[in-house]
Amino acid sequence: MNWKITQIKTFNNPEIGTIVNASFSVSDGTSTIESDTNLLPADSKSFISLENTTEEQVVQWVKDSLDHNITDEFFSQVKQYEFIVERKTKETQPQVTPLPWA
Repeated sequence: MNWKITQIKTFNNPEIGTIVNASFSVSDGTSTIESDTNLLPADSKSFISLENTTEEQVVQWVKDSLDHNITDEFFSQVKQYEFIVERKTKETQPQVTPLPWA
């Protein structure tokens, strides 16, 4: 599964450029879904400045926020997003059929 960050929103607390919300997409190359989530509060001790933040870090923060306080993998929102993408791809797609009168 390919997770991408499509937009971020920031506050200037606890530091300038603190990412507080991220929009994301999840794709398997065929199907894609999009959503957004509020991130867990930033820790000022391990704060990473906006200019030093990578997409991989934000993807991990999104996943951490989605599954915060999840103790059972069955309830994992990360797994649910990935399942929805897989299900969309596996759904039977109708085929274009030549017109019978052509």
